[in-house]
Amino acid sequence: RQYRLMMDGLMQLLRKRAEEKGNARVAQTVVGASAVNPLKFLPTIDDAVATIAAGRSAGFLQGDEAIADAVRDLAEHHMRAWRGVQGALRRMIDRFDPVAFERELKSTSALDKVLAGGRGAKLWELYKKRHREIATSAEQRFLGEIGADFRDAYEEE
Repeated sequence: RQYRLMMDGLMQLLRKRAEEKGNARVAQTVVGASAVNPLKFLPTIDDAVATIAAGRSAGFLQGDEAIADAVRDLAEHHMRAWRGVQGALRRMIDRFDPVAFERELKSTSALDKVLAGGRGAKLWELYKKRHREIATSAEQRFLGEIGADFRDAYEEE
């Protein structure tokens, strides 16, 4: 009973991991020609436990291997998720760097600066524009630009 409960918990965590990776558009594990983990790909806990208990099942990892693979994947996902959050946050903060606003302001013409009411007003307009772009992007897909930054940082080796 306890073994089955542990295996069910592993399967739930692996499914949640796959769901999170899908939401973030991170590359998913694909069933290939090599042995697959029954904890990841079999539909029910009963199927997974039966396959693992059978010892050798064609196309599947054996018990110890399947469990070790699941734990390793979950630990790696945890580490990559934190790295992804950290990287996405860093890039988001960089988008609001005052130096970036200064550079963007320098690229506008003198006439634009005068018409906009001066440097402070123009910087404020740039800030509002940047905020609107990020907010719109976040509404249209998983965390918008931040989601893409998360995915990039998650997938870094």
